[in-house]
Amino acid sequence: MRGARPTVRGAGLATLAAAIVAGGGWARPDAMRPLAAGDAAPAYAARALDGDSVSLTQLRGNAVLLNIWATWCIPCRQEMPALDSLQREYGARGLKVVGVSIDEAGADAQVREFLRERTIGFTVLRDPDERVTRTFRTSGVPESFLLDREGKIVRRWIGEFRPTAAETRASVERALGARG
Repeated sequence: MRGARPTVRGAGLATLAAAIVAGGGWARPDAMRPLAAGDAAPAYAARALDGDSVSLTQLRGNAVLLNIWATWCIPCRQEMPALDSLQREYGARGLKVVGVSIDEAGADAQVREFLRERTIGFTVLRDPDERVTRTFRTSGVPESFLLDREGKIVRRWIGEFRPTAAETRASVERALGARG
């Protein structure tokens, strides 16, 4: 039945083509769409190094810079001091820098040592199961999201960025300006 296969395949392709034309393009479920500025931040919580659970919902009313990183990631390591500097500069005005370490389970001591050596003082959450990467639909580390006081994404950085650059500061000012 060699002749039957092209007919079935042709019918399937015709149906797919009709769906694309009718829908105006490839359908991409909203749950798969990358998060972008203007989107509400998804619900997320993880355990901090001190053992407390921290959620984005608890931080509502503050601007949050959520940085997803790992100790083995060279660009992550390079941006950490500037993230800490940003926290010190804007913390009193309501900015919370929150790092989410995706280092493997059992690496708490290694993460603590990394932070101690660099005198990093912002909150660090542990997520060895990498729930944050699925929740925020990330593509790797580092990746950062700036949320306004209402929990909306103001800016997304994929890869290393400059936390103390003028454009970053302008975004932080915008995020701080939003009131819940």
